[in-house]
Amino acid sequence: MKRSVLPLALLAMAATAARADHTALLRSAEEAYGKGEYRQALTLYDSVNTSHTSAALLFNIGNCWSKLDDTPHAILYYERALRLAPGAEDIQANLDQARTKVVDRVNELPGMTLGTLWDRLRGGTDVDQWARRSLWACLAAFVLAGIAVSVRAGALKRVLFGLGALAFAATLVSVALAAYRVGEVEDRSEAIIMVPKVDVLGEPRRGATTLFVLHQGTKVTVLQERNGWYEVKLGSGSVGWSAPASLERI
Repeated sequence: MKRSVLPLALLAMAATAARADHTALLRSAEEAYGKGEYRQALTLYDSVNTSHTSAALLFNIGNCWSKLDDTPHAILYYERALRLAPGAEDIQANLDQARTKVVDRVNELPGMTLGTLWDRLRGGTDVDQWARRSLWACLAAFVLAGIAVSVRAGALKRVLFGLGALAFAATLVSVALAAYRVGEVEDRSEAIIMVPKVDVLGEPRRGATTLFVLHQGTKVTVLQERNGWYEVKLGSGSVGWSAPASLERI
């Protein structure tokens, strides 16, 4: 038993030191941002983002890119932040502001935009909220069922079993939403055009017919990749092939 104490203690110390380093870097980044040293703040935020990420951190990185007048990178990080916190109004507001600088005005299909009631319900501002709710609902179901088994009064027993059934149903719903959120956060099908201009072609080869032109900051869905070429789809439904190194996944 004594052999396991030291490694656990070292792990705890390492975790504490890492948190302290992150806190110091974030504090330095905030100070740099406050002084208008946006490039320095971006470097510090990126250092934290290599080992730890959050909606707030990605939002701050997006703000730095916005201050540096790099619209595609700002949109990229606002979109990433919004993945983790779909109900965050400040992130959505900054993203909407950044989108006004995008040349392309692509109409999205109904139901594809963030910020709706469904977005706030399924995501909120915490990516783990439904996982926690499923645990609490499951605990409530077991507690209510246990109490129902122990009581003798028929009416009270039925009420407790009914409440337990509702708690169990809530558990199933919460688990389903938690799984949905995990899949949503891990989905890499959407991307942002990062180059100033890209011709979207009818085939994945140079010299093919140009179907339409996209500019930096435009959001697309990547349907497939072939020999470095990306088949992309716009929110309006238009589909074509984008040249290599023209986009970055959200």
